[in-house]
Amino acid sequence: MSAIAPSTVGTAAELAREALSAYALPPDLELRLLKQRENSVFALHHDGVDCVLRLHRQGYHSDEELHQELEFVRALQTRGVRVPRFRTTTSGEHFTVVGRNHPAGPHQVDLQHFIVNDGSFGDEHSAFHGSAELDPEDFGHLGELIAEVHNATVASQFTVEATRSRWDVEGLVGETALWGDPLRAVSAAPGCDEVMRQTLTEAIALIRRTLEDYGQKPHRFGPIHADLTPENVLRTSHGLVLIDFDDFAAGWHLFDLATALYFYTRHPRAKDCHQALFAGYQKHRRLEAADFAAFPALLVARGLTYLGWAVDRRGEPAAEFHLGEVLPHLVDLARTLISSDAQKRGSSVADPDSTGAHE
Repeated sequence: MSAIAPSTVGTAAELAREALSAYALPPDLELRLLKQRENSVFALHHDGVDCVLRLHRQGYHSDEELHQELEFVRALQTRGVRVPRFRTTTSGEHFTVVGRNHPAGPHQVDLQHFIVNDGSFGDEHSAFHGSAELDPEDFGHLGELIAEVHNATVASQFTVEATRSRWDVEGLVGETALWGDPLRAVSAAPGCDEVMRQTLTEAIALIRRTLEDYGQKPHRFGPIHADLTPENVLRTSHGLVLIDFDDFAAGWHLFDLATALYFYTRHPRAKDCHQALFAGYQKHRRLEAADFAAFPALLVARGLTYLGWAVDRRGEPAAEFHLGEVLPHLVDLARTLISSDAQKRGSSVADPDSTGAHE
């Protein structure tokens, strides 16, 4: 990613405050920082209403791309999917741009209604280390929500503009991958050796072949959330809510399922969560044998994207977590993927009538 974030909370607050007038909010309104990572997110309260103001990282999306992201969220909302509700500016725009005369430069800002979170799915660390307390039934509900998102995109015939990046093979694991070349990241990882690099190189080639064979038919490939990590799923009194569509783009529907599971693949209840997620999804969307066959490749591809993301962020806790702790596990997943493929190929040679993977 080529993202630029405000260097201090004070700078972010100055830029956020500049946006208040666009929403007819008092200039001296209290802003409480909720999160500063990629975006800077502030909570505010006015006239009995709680809202969240999001200052976007500079340069990540053009105004046109952000406009389409918010249009996508609204399209899901009109079809009953539980997503954030955004407020328009006084001039009816989906967002405003601030900082044109600020040293930090122009930044996009949107405003959405605050969502009361009764407990998230944990976070990447607790999920990966197996300490996240969860019930596989939660993953059943999550599978249903993901299916609702995909059904809504198909039914609405929402299309992603050609100018927006795609989570296709090149976007996932190519040399110009959206989040960076994963092999370049491996070279920079502490403790990485040539055997690990070779394993991931072989896995990338296998992922490429698998996804090219899988294809991009409309019932498999289309607008997706693309960042369905634990932090982006909220529990509410009305059910699960999906937030943060920053990385929305065209991609394989299975990529959303892979993202939802990736950090839980070491959890003691990983198998139960996997089964529940797919069972919930299939309550609303039928999966075919080809989907089950392609899923392991997309799971490893998801892990590889995080390596590309981490290489240009050395020193940041999240990047070091991926390069230091998660990488060895990803290599294990890649070895399993390669071994499974070899077994299938051997079985096909032994049995010319074999039909391949089954549900």
